[in-house]
Amino acid sequence: LKLIEEELVEHTFDLTLFEVIFIALLLFIGSAIQGVLGFGFAVIASPVIVQIEPSLVPQLLALLGLPLALRVFYREKDEVDLSKVKPLILGRLVGGPVGLLLLLNLSEKYLSISVGLIVFIAGAGSFFGWEINRNTLNSFFAGTFSGIFGMIAAIGGPPVALLYRNTKSQEFRPSLNSVFSIGILITLSLLVISGNLFIDHLLLFMLFLPVVLIGIRVSSALFSKVSDSFISQSVTYFSIISGLYVILRNIISLFQLGGLL
Repeated sequence: LKLIEEELVEHTFDLTLFEVIFIALLLFIGSAIQGVLGFGFAVIASPVIVQIEPSLVPQLLALLGLPLALRVFYREKDEVDLSKVKPLILGRLVGGPVGLLLLLNLSEKYLSISVGLIVFIAGAGSFFGWEINRNTLNSFFAGTFSGIFGMIAAIGGPPVALLYRNTKSQEFRPSLNSVFSIGILITLSLLVISGNLFIDHLLLFMLFLPVVLIGIRVSSALFSKVSDSFISQSVTYFSIISGLYVILRNIISLFQLGGLL
């Protein structure tokens, strides 16, 4: 029991009341946007939360992202072509362990830089209209990178979104979130097996879950007068700016600490 108590103390997250309120607001906005677009929750939350408390990424966002993904998938599940999703899932099974190795071996600064880079790539891909031809091999590799990104930053969407870029939103949202749902389960399973999911993650999950559920519940009403394209462009610009900020902030910090040659 003493060893368990010491382990829990070691992984206690020292968040101020302001930080808790700020994270709650961030998660509310992210979940509301995901309710409309089918993505955007982790892209918005991850680069900010990793600066507040790096140990919350990907654990907290994966826990909170699961009910979001399941809800969007269930709402439009009839539009999913499972034969096209299977290679993506196989890729997530490969990418998850690779991402875990990187997560366990990166320092907090390099983890933050990795998160910033993933967010920036997501924004750049959307801004420049990058696209990948959808076939079995490309789907497998997209799933693999989705698994790696999902484990490091809880942002597994960009590689999959490139595959579905020109599909109808009715197919895009549930397909993306079917991969999210299974991929997040893979991520969480690996975190549990490796001993990197702690009780404090679960406590924060229970604290923030109502905020996320309210966000996705009111998403349609909240953004009823705002076009999907405007919201999507806003997420794109936020990704580019926040990604660059996180990268530069941590590179400068490494130079100051003498950790980067």
